[in-house]
Amino acid sequence: MPTEATFLLAALLIVWAASGWAFGRFGDKDRNAPPTRISADYIRGLNLVLSRRTDEALELFLQMAKVDDDTLETHFALGHLFRRRGEVDRAIRVHQNLLARPSLSEEQRHQALYALGEDYLGAGLFDRAEKLFNELCDSETVAKAALERLVYIYEREQEWKKAIETHRRLEVLSGEKSSQVAHYYCELAEQAIRDGDLQLARDHLKSTVRSETGALRGALIRAEIAKREGDYAQALGLYEQVLDRDRAFIAEVLPNLFACFQATGQVAAFERYVAELIEQDESAANDLAYAGIAGDLTESPALVKCVENFVLHDEILSNLVDVEDLQAEDLERRTAAFRRIAGALRKLTLSNARYRCANCGYSTQRFLWHCPSCKLWESIRPIQRVPLESLMS
Repeated sequence: MPTEATFLLAALLIVWAASGWAFGRFGDKDRNAPPTRISADYIRGLNLVLSRRTDEALELFLQMAKVDDDTLETHFALGHLFRRRGEVDRAIRVHQNLLARPSLSEEQRHQALYALGEDYLGAGLFDRAEKLFNELCDSETVAKAALERLVYIYEREQEWKKAIETHRRLEVLSGEKSSQVAHYYCELAEQAIRDGDLQLARDHLKSTVRSETGALRGALIRAEIAKREGDYAQALGLYEQVLDRDRAFIAEVLPNLFACFQATGQVAAFERYVAELIEQDESAANDLAYAGIAGDLTESPALVKCVENFVLHDEILSNLVDVEDLQAEDLERRTAAFRRIAGALRKLTLSNARYRCANCGYSTQRFLWHCPSCKLWESIRPIQRVPLESLMS
């Protein structure tokens, strides 16, 4: 079975063969020149790698006095192999040894610095990695990669202002508009809200208005600010705007929407709003039922009706619950049955994953704007479904 070492050796031999072909193809000006000889230590080192004697190979490559194009690639490949295997201390030794060589060109030095920065990242030494990547921001060869790694570090450390500044530099370098900066401003706005500075939060949100990504999140944050300040009319408009744009967020929005209608004494208006949603699209009834279950919105007759219809028409639930109680003429008996069923469904819903990343499939019970697995923004979506299949397992 091929091992990583085998693949490494194969790659190195390909590089060696390619170098020999290029020399033969483009270096014919002096056909009488003696052929280039491969160092015996170099061949011995490759054999040690193939034999999985990586400790000996490492020491040999570190001790080799000459670092030419062939052996340089060997050092980088060996360092990458160690880092992939989690042996970052050895990878660091390889790349530090390279940087100690005075014969490196500027391009080679930048490549070695970048590789060392990756080693530090792998070891969790973010401060050291940040310092190295900052040194490379003006490099002609690795500047873009270094800036991208800095963004990764600042996201991990939640240094949103630094992340914004770094993305601006990336935009200048690549000529492409960033889709992530709006989320950084949203993070700053949410931090300001936690600190009680609503005006600062509003200032941060100004940078999200014209952004396609982050616009929905910005509207939700502005609605939260309006609700805190008692401006329920503005909050209602923003929440309705979010649902018009993406009904998948109904379970997150509906409890806040109901609270705003309730605070202004417009419960009847909420009932009409629910009826209008169903009239526009009948499939909204199941979404509203899910939101009513997850948000425990049993005070709304319209949502209670949605939940009842969901239970009565679902093949699994209709065979598990006492339908007679739910359809009883006696209001007290019927209400008790509804609360019992709705409470059980709510526990079932909240005990399972409610959100999933559309890119990598990462699941979570709590909504996140930034996927912890694939690191994409705004890729996590509400599942918006009562996990009834878990009742059958």
